[in-house]
Amino acid sequence: MSPNDLKLRDLLVEILLIDDEQYRDENGPDAIETWDSLAMVRIAMAVEEAFGYGMTPEEMVSLDSIGDIKAILRAHDTRFDG
Repeated sequence: MSPNDLKLRDLLVEILLIDDEQYRDENGPDAIETWDSLAMVRIAMAVEEAFGYGMTPEEMVSLDSIGDIKAILRAHDTRFDG
């Protein structure tokens, strides 16, 4: 796992109260019970603090998975590979 992947995992584990096994690109609000609208605001704030990019409201409401968070960050030059 890359340093940015570890950073994202750590913040999602803390905010969503999930274990490391639930940190998979395909998981989102349907698979993670604690991923609600308040958690999404907390995720957006933590992502901005950790990665320096503030998600737009449109991006926030379009998130369906952890992979979507990574895709938004990749579009703003955050790398998730080795």
